[in-house]
Amino acid sequence: MGVSNLEKIIDSSCEEVEIEKVDVIIDGAALYYFLYFNSDPKLDQRCGGDYPGFKDEVCKFFTTLHNCGVTPYVILDGATDRDKRTTSVFRLGDKLEKAKKIETGGTLEKEDNVLPPLVKDVFIEILTEGIKGIEGIKFKVCLGEADPEVVSAANQKQCAVLSRDTDFCIFDVHKGFLYLDNFEWKKEKNGKIPAKLYTRSKFCERFKLEPALMPVFASTAGNDYSKLKDDKKLKLAGIETRDDIKILKGILSFFSKVPEEIEGWGGLSASEKRSKALTVTLGHVDVKERQTFERSIQKYDELEKTENTSSPPWVCEKVERGELTSFVISVVDQKTILLTPLVEDFSQRSSYKAAYRIRQYFYGLLTGGNITEYDRDGEEIKDYRVTSILPSSDEQKQLKLQRLHKVLRLITEYVFCVTAAALLLPHQPEQEEKLLLVSGSVAPKLCLTLSVEDEFERRMKALKDEGVSIWQPRVAHAFSQWQCCMRQSLHLNQLLCSPLPEPQCARLYCGPLLHRLADEDTIKQLEKTLRGEKKELYKYLKTILKPKSTGEGSSSEEECQQLQKTEEEENSDEDLITSLDNLHIMETTLVIGDSALRNLRLDTPEIRIKCIPEATAPVIEAELKLLAKRRFQKIVIHVGSNDIQLQQFEDTKNSIESVCNFARTMSDTVAFSGPFPNETMLSLNRWLLEWCSENNVVFIDNWQTFSENPGLIEEDGIHPTLDGAALLSRHLKDFLS
Repeated sequence: MGVSNLEKIIDSSCEEVEIEKVDVIIDGAALYYFLYFNSDPKLDQRCGGDYPGFKDEVCKFFTTLHNCGVTPYVILDGATDRDKRTTSVFRLGDKLEKAKKIETGGTLEKEDNVLPPLVKDVFIEILTEGIKGIEGIKFKVCLGEADPEVVSAANQKQCAVLSRDTDFCIFDVHKGFLYLDNFEWKKEKNGKIPAKLYTRSKFCERFKLEPALMPVFASTAGNDYSKLKDDKKLKLAGIETRDDIKILKGILSFFSKVPEEIEGWGGLSASEKRSKALTVTLGHVDVKERQTFERSIQKYDELEKTENTSSPPWVCEKVERGELTSFVISVVDQKTILLTPLVEDFSQRSSYKAAYRIRQYFYGLLTGGNITEYDRDGEEIKDYRVTSILPSSDEQKQLKLQRLHKVLRLITEYVFCVTAAALLLPHQPEQEEKLLLVSGSVAPKLCLTLSVEDEFERRMKALKDEGVSIWQPRVAHAFSQWQCCMRQSLHLNQLLCSPLPEPQCARLYCGPLLHRLADEDTIKQLEKTLRGEKKELYKYLKTILKPKSTGEGSSSEEECQQLQKTEEEENSDEDLITSLDNLHIMETTLVIGDSALRNLRLDTPEIRIKCIPEATAPVIEAELKLLAKRRFQKIVIHVGSNDIQLQQFEDTKNSIESVCNFARTMSDTVAFSGPFPNETMLSLNRWLLEWCSENNVVFIDNWQTFSENPGLIEEDGIHPTLDGAALLSRHLKDFLS
């Protein structure tokens, strides 16, 4: 989070500015923390979070930037740097104390905040799906710490950095640093945002400090990697009583005089100045160990990519695009996961235990070895050794990480069965109160939140606005367990290249509302407002989730027996699912294809876009078969460039015929989005024109319009640029309308 307490003294080194018509590099992690914790009214933390409210806040923020002509580029952290492990584990303990304060409902300080578990996933989902009226928000998830890439991008684009991380006061950011607390986007007026811009040169001028010594100052004053002990800092600052501001000013005063103590200062390089200044500093306070401080200083110099990961390229690419959680990098490279404390019932075991089995499978696919987890044990943080669960020997041949993305027959049951086991059989359930999940009451309540405006929806909104008057630890704990299972299932599904449709996390959970719905009398009153299709949908979901046992206190052994289904029972479940599908629970349109769709923007919730990097026509057909029980009003397919590269032209034609014919079993209207102008695709485009017209498949012709407008295709000749993606989006919108 930067240099300790530095934000308290930077104000006088800032100038007041109005932000308009500029580029800005945004520290993504700092932004989603800031937006969640500083919303007005304040977003829920005690009931597990308010993701719909968070989405509204994010959309308002980026809409304001758009209206002011500000072009953002968001860069997010990936895996935590192993060099800051000690700091990160210490912060888990600090967050645990904050979570306990929130749970008790006592008086909270401004910094007493705990981020709900799905906030980062929701934030990336919003950036991926896009925001209405905004032509795509560029973003990237780093494999490691984001700071070096943020600074590099800012200096390349010659623009400022927006963050709360005071490390950006230390880095040489050419166009300055916009501190989020002073970025008053809600006071935008006439297309301008009031803000304060910090520049390192002005800070150094004020404190008479050599700019090259800023990293040495940061490493001794205290950052995520190193710091002097309190008594040493007091000695360095030349004061006797602890005062954060006086300590910082005293340390700055010390460094302003360091050049006087070093002979030949003017002829030294920046790195030589830092090395000699560190020697003088550590000698002044009698500290022998310097390696930690040297590594800390080095972090401010290395602005190139520094991630050395063992993960295969396809994993890295999916992480950077936000399609796969960055937890995989931590697991593969560091064999460590930090489980951030949640607001829950602290008299019970950690909610993360409910997803323990899912994580074991997740780790098994990634490494096959033991993983160290840091989690809550009672009221303290401890480390645990977790044994991975490996796939069977036959499955291991198919599910090796290096080629997992190329497996056509992904094991859907791997996600479904593991998740079901975790939900129904939490780890060591005898130590926990029975989950609300097991009673089958949670998912129908979640379903109630997804509706159009009517009497029912108005009543739901009123319940949310009324808030939670009586906070129930048991309810909070059950929902925390559900979120842990949900997040880990989502990440496992991503690792398996999404064989199951991903939910819209932003719509999925609103803690204050769901806590109100935990009251059976409230549910009964709401059920009376359900009408028509909504009522039928709710009834079917409730039937599916109704447990087989009618006893109030069924044991874990009985729950195990419930999972051992007979063939007749399984067929019965299939019939229920089929009935549910026939209840018009379907998207209007499925758009599916290769990575040419990655920046596609179709701002309609009924349209599902499925982008599969490196996909061929057989891959698309395999994906459609996983969705075969659903019906779509329209299906659009975009594929072919990878087929042409990998096989003969005749084989490509046969593959495309096959996938289109299968798609017609799922929809009455199938369209094929044609290839982009490219010498290797000319013959395919001509054949598609003829074949589609003869076989009742709509052909969306991209060739001519893309040929007439330069700059629509990237240098690889395959992928559209952002402008090209916008044109493709318009073509598809024209067809769909």
